[in-house]
Amino acid sequence: MSANKIRDKFPQGLLRRIALLTVLALAGISSAGAVDVRVARQYGIAYIPLMIMQDQKLIEKHAERMGITDVKVTWQQFTGGAVMNDALLSGNLDFAVVGPPPFLTMWAKTQGTQNQVVGIASLNTMPMYLMTRNPNIKSVKDFGEKDRIVVSGVKVSTQAVALQMAAAKEWGIKEYDRLDKLTIAMSLADSMAIMLSGKGEVTGDFTVPPFSFREMKAGMRPVIDTFSVLGGPTSTNVIYTTRKYYDANTKMAQAFAAALREAQEAIGRDRPAAAAIYLKLSGDKETVENIVEMLKDPKVEFNTTPRGIMAFAEFMHSTGAIKVKPTSWKDVFVADLHQAPGN
Repeated sequence: MSANKIRDKFPQGLLRRIALLTVLALAGISSAGAVDVRVARQYGIAYIPLMIMQDQKLIEKHAERMGITDVKVTWQQFTGGAVMNDALLSGNLDFAVVGPPPFLTMWAKTQGTQNQVVGIASLNTMPMYLMTRNPNIKSVKDFGEKDRIVVSGVKVSTQAVALQMAAAKEWGIKEYDRLDKLTIAMSLADSMAIMLSGKGEVTGDFTVPPFSFREMKAGMRPVIDTFSVLGGPTSTNVIYTTRKYYDANTKMAQAFAAALREAQEAIGRDRPAAAAIYLKLSGDKETVENIVEMLKDPKVEFNTTPRGIMAFAEFMHSTGAIKVKPTSWKDVFVADLHQAPGN
């Protein structure tokens, strides 16, 4: 049965619950007495710090330093934010990772509830690129009715919101959603495969390294990127949890943050080693040399400091996407991060 027929046959909410149950089943049941820590991960070089944490058992290392022994870390692979948030809010996931707009949406939505979410740290800073294979498309104004632009989630993903911000710059805030009708949701690997095939309606792919890197190597061009749209560097992903979990497990959250900082610093010290871990855990067929080349891009940074959060928040509040607007990025992240090195 095709994906479209499955979606037609079953309600979206049911499909999400089925996906969540599948993730939990695959995660397995922890051994009795172990302290469970369940962490989400997605695809691409943006997640190298998490892969280093997994490979080097850094969460376990820093937890033990804080007096927490017998820690069992489960790494759960997700392809999108909806199922991940379901898992987090139901108490079946402890640390989630998404882009700033989906995170801000959850932060605003959960205000005043027992599942209020709070940011732990930024995972990385790197541009997302809207790539095109159509030589006639020079700016977002050139996309027409027959074009399709791939984003990771229609209307709500980082790419979708960045595209709305670009549209607002071109046509005014009242037409911020002018390009939404051209967007479709697809996985990063699938959208790259379609772009490289040269077939179909997809002429734009709002994507991240290594996928944008491969498309550039194939002769495709970036139309815009998130740095240019937001007027400066922005975090690509942030780590977050619920306030309930953080208050009950503050030491574990601090151990997680310490492990993340160690992993981020390790990338700067030894990019080939970081690339090798990425290739081992991701199954990517890219070469170490090409991954290192991507990591050497001066626009690619790995540190805990949130970037560009307020630019997204201001825009999303102006369009009604979020009803509550933070006054500073510090409003949506734990106090520990405010005094962290580099912040």
